[in-house]
Amino acid sequence: MQRNCLSCFLAIAGISFSLSASAGDFPVASGSEQTRLMLELRAEQFLNRATFGATDATIASLANDMQSKGITNACTEWIDRQFALPPSLHMPTALRFMQADNLTVTSQVGSVTRYRHHAWWHQAITAPDQLKQRLAWALSQICVVSETAINDSNFVPQTLSAGQPAFWLGLSSYYDMLLNELNGSYRDVLLGVTYHPQMGLMLSSLQNPKANPSTGTVADENYAREIMQLFSIGLYELNIDGSYKLNSANQPIPTYDNNTVQEMARAFTGLAYASSNGTSITSGYRDYVNRMRMINVAHDMGSKRLLNGKTIPAYNDGNVGVRAAVDNIYAHPNVAPFVSRLLIQRFVMSNPSKSYIARVARVFDNNGRSVKGDFRAVMKAILTDQEAWASIQMTRLTNPLRLRVTTSGTEYCKLVEPVVQYASFMRRYGVPRTTAPTRGRFLLTAAPGNWGQAPFRSSSVFNFYLSDHRPSGSSNRNVAGLSNTQGSTNIPERGPGNRELFAPEFQLFHAVVANAWHNRIRSDIVNKNISMFLYSDTTGSPSVNYSSTIDFNFALEESLAHDAAGLVRYLDRVLCNGAMTEDFKTSLVNALTAEIPEGTTANNRRDRVRGALITVMNSPFYLVRF
Repeated sequence: MQRNCLSCFLAIAGISFSLSASAGDFPVASGSEQTRLMLELRAEQFLNRATFGATDATIASLANDMQSKGITNACTEWIDRQFALPPSLHMPTALRFMQADNLTVTSQVGSVTRYRHHAWWHQAITAPDQLKQRLAWALSQICVVSETAINDSNFVPQTLSAGQPAFWLGLSSYYDMLLNELNGSYRDVLLGVTYHPQMGLMLSSLQNPKANPSTGTVADENYAREIMQLFSIGLYELNIDGSYKLNSANQPIPTYDNNTVQEMARAFTGLAYASSNGTSITSGYRDYVNRMRMINVAHDMGSKRLLNGKTIPAYNDGNVGVRAAVDNIYAHPNVAPFVSRLLIQRFVMSNPSKSYIARVARVFDNNGRSVKGDFRAVMKAILTDQEAWASIQMTRLTNPLRLRVTTSGTEYCKLVEPVVQYASFMRRYGVPRTTAPTRGRFLLTAAPGNWGQAPFRSSSVFNFYLSDHRPSGSSNRNVAGLSNTQGSTNIPERGPGNRELFAPEFQLFHAVVANAWHNRIRSDIVNKNISMFLYSDTTGSPSVNYSSTIDFNFALEESLAHDAAGLVRYLDRVLCNGAMTEDFKTSLVNALTAEIPEGTTANNRRDRVRGALITVMNSPFYLVRF
């Protein structure tokens, strides 16, 4: 593709956009085609939230079900089928890939720790249990562990003790723990997180002994504080709709104080490696995979005054104390609105209304069978809520016959994080080569681009971005497109008199990341493949470099390239949920026809598709999802 052509297309991506309500039209030949298009756009909207990316096959399948069963019933049954699938686990996948390449867990050649990243990307892109994979990804950003913060997670000793799992498998084990708990409740996740050695390392609850008055030491408070602040209840008392409860001075009410942290810390003492001898908290080899073991002599068995004045009486088994502390946290009324809002942000929109949060939180509190935190029920509530669908409106129009797609405004959307966006691109277009070393696997490295985000690589327990991050100027409702009506359900009131617009993922998205995203996508599309360096084997002479190659299949797009307007409408439908404005589509069609007039030869078709894809995938209509 000529340089002036690419510059023209990128100039289109730089024209003034508004993410407030805007509309675009799809011409259709019949009423039945109009109906089918509506269903396919609804299916894509749902699947882009519930999976790592919709494909033509998954869209067609769900649209068929919507046509025969209705939209809500089809989506509800889809969720049921997803939860019925066994979890596609990461640690066994990493081991299988490693062994297929004739490496061992202690191999000093081949950067063996990379297999946890290969496993993550492969499962995100190919696993049938897509909803569980997306939910585990969301939970891993709430209950964060990180190889950046845990040095030993990247350590590969030459030998291991008998029965000792490889250090680097700990993070995959943690991820698998999250996956395995998804058919249970959020309490199960909190308990699993509490006992996992990777969290023990992350927040220093591993080998944390009870206080010793003779030496003046006290129990470590790190985990006790974060399980409350970040994993469950937050800093302030909440109403069921996520808004702050206020005291007589019109100020938010803290959920806990330092005394609560100190008392809670006592409950999380005495945890050691699974390999411990049972009598010493420092015994045993380092095991970052298996559930931590309670060492009763190192646990504080005394009574503890925890949240809401609840007292745990003295006991004789430290595991009783751990469970009682987790149950005390889980019983707090904040858990439902706090976690519900975080999950809505991860799956649907950055600024759910108070009524949306309340509807989901009520299901979180009770799934209809008096079970709290049932993931299946909560995901149904999140993904099929009326507000989730309301981000896109569809109108049947005649003279000429067409379907108009209207987006509902800034408060109904979210910037899609780079990792999810790239996995979506891979799911639609990626085809791994069958030859060695790729062997049909998505052997991607941790970070295919410099995006400030990669699996297992949060810089801290606070995740890649904060749920309450606000880009500069986002509280200006004239810019944001927010209603000026006091008390509007579309205004995300998070505190007293506070009407800001939140955009968590924009904490990642700055000029460097935007440029890195463009460079990655441009290279992939122009080259029609990505070849990622894996490692150098220097054991022989000469040394050998190994790279994994994934090709991209744009054959369908190229078959449409003779018709610039048809190609753009197709990309709008399958990549942007129909969110492109007419102005943008017209500008892109004009650029395509001006730069590549005919679009009939193989080279012209290729270049039209290159230009169109690069432009669309760098536009807000692709990067921001309604």
